[in-house]
Amino acid sequence: MTMSKGKKRELGWAKEEWTVLEGRKVRLFVAPASGELPDEPPLRLPLLLIHGLGCTGETWEPTLLEMRRRDVICSTLAPDLPGFGRSEGPYHDALGMEALADWVVGLLDQRGIARTHLAGNSMGCQVALALARRHGDRVGGIVLQGPTTGERIVPAWRYVTGLIRDTIYESPAYTLRLMKMYTQMGPRAYAITVKKMLEDDPFAQIREVRAPCLVIRGGNDAIVSDRVARRLAAHLPDAIYLPLDHAAHAIEYNNPEEFVDAMLAFLARAERTLGITQSDSADCSIAQTAPTR
Repeated sequence: MTMSKGKKRELGWAKEEWTVLEGRKVRLFVAPASGELPDEPPLRLPLLLIHGLGCTGETWEPTLLEMRRRDVICSTLAPDLPGFGRSEGPYHDALGMEALADWVVGLLDQRGIARTHLAGNSMGCQVALALARRHGDRVGGIVLQGPTTGERIVPAWRYVTGLIRDTIYESPAYTLRLMKMYTQMGPRAYAITVKKMLEDDPFAQIREVRAPCLVIRGGNDAIVSDRVARRLAAHLPDAIYLPLDHAAHAIEYNNPEEFVDAMLAFLARAERTLGITQSDSADCSIAQTAPTR
């Protein structure tokens, strides 16, 4: 797709950009904001961050700030999924998990990214697993943080009550931001997306996920139980389970130090296991194309 120059905004933790994909406007956050990478970045592949239900790419701000504080500079992309935040969604419906995964691949194609690591939170984990099943050659390692699993595994009412109870353990700043993001999405789109999320079954064809995975769950997570998270890790062909006892559901927001520690260590090891080299890095870097608005 041809892209003309558009607006972009430096935020300190990332660069806010706009593009058009499948005829709809998309907001995304790109780090490092300067666009400059070291000769040997800590990760050779780019990193794509996938937010959860009702959220936006902004939920990754504390994670990206923590990476910047440590001077960890690697190509990172955090979009607002279609229908979330300020990205335009389908006009009459919300997308299911597989459709969202295919949309992400379209974004990767537009950015010139052949292969990337994935990190998802909550519903974003379902999107990441769908992407790995359907487009395995595009994926390096996967970090699944607080992974939801659909209604076949957990009844819908438990998700609803868990979402309410989880606010007890999250920071007030996160809860306020979450309410703002939910308002941006709107009740109809939110309800339809919940239905699509619950209809999805990440355990279906789970053996087709060949990428190494790290499953992280907070000990105070009221949405995803320890049993479900451990079960997911056990069913994945190549997965490690990491519990963080003092954290809740939004680890990437409220516990960025622990999250960045675990994520970077795991993905660096995954690159060694997969034999990813500097030449792979050159082929898979985030293209600095001009965004549109």
